[in-house]
Amino acid sequence: MLNTIGTWLPKSESSSSLVKDRFAWRELALLVGLGMAAVVLHAATRDLLQIPGHQGLGWIALLMIWRTTSRYRWAAVTSAVGAAGFAMMPWWSFNDPFRWLTYLLAGAALDLLYLALLRWHDKLWLLAALGGAAHMTKPLVRVVISQFTGIPYGSLLWGVAYPAATHFVFGFVGALIGAGAVLYLRRQIKTRTQQP
Repeated sequence: MLNTIGTWLPKSESSSSLVKDRFAWRELALLVGLGMAAVVLHAATRDLLQIPGHQGLGWIALLMIWRTTSRYRWAAVTSAVGAAGFAMMPWWSFNDPFRWLTYLLAGAALDLLYLALLRWHDKLWLLAALGGAAHMTKPLVRVVISQFTGIPYGSLLWGVAYPAATHFVFGFVGALIGAGAVLYLRRQIKTRTQQP
């Protein structure tokens, strides 16, 4: 836009767009940070149970909370990137050079399934099934990794069916908890706002 003497006026930005940008960066940082927190949770509970996939209870619950509340299209992937990067740090002693990949695949699977079935995002049973399917990618990708690299995974000693089933169950329950909490809070808020 030209001013009265014919020179261009500086472009002005509205304060609302600056606030939105600042909020977007904060949400992005929160998603990455919560992915990192999931790695800490995983490290703290790795020997809690001797059932394959039990850490998915917390991981998928958190991932589902972020997926169902974030405005980012790839919220689960964003959190999974934070988890994957943090999981590569040597002090965790995970003894699996491909653990980062399992985080990324779970996040990608959850986002893709969630976006494909967006019409039914308020159905708790479906969200739980999505969480189970996302967590089940871990033993499935480990079969492929083991075939190509020879890395032995203890959970696969007796085949893939048992770890795939346990990962699905823990992912299902985790997603049930995470999505259930979000849907419950949304209903409570909606009920309170509708009351006179």
